[in-house]
Amino acid sequence: MKDELLIVERIEDGIVTVEKSENEFFDIKLNEFDCDVQEGDVLKLVNGKYSIDTEKTKELRKISAYLQNIAFGIKEADTEK
Repeated sequence: MKDELLIVERIEDGIVTVEKSENEFFDIKLNEFDCDVQEGDVLKLVNGKYSIDTEKTKELRKISAYLQNIAFGIKEADTEK
């Protein structure tokens, strides 16, 4: 079975909205997490509990920053300051 990426889309009023796949979202109560989730975190479900996949989160944040830099015309060297 292929692992699914579960990405925290937003957190509002104690509700965590998670994107399961493209345009498929669901909500989880914030108090159901044993960890400090933030927008953009990649989650994994293990034994009925959600946890943060720190490696995938770092990877996706790095890709996102790279794409934003391209979109705004920022050279890679400029981001290393």
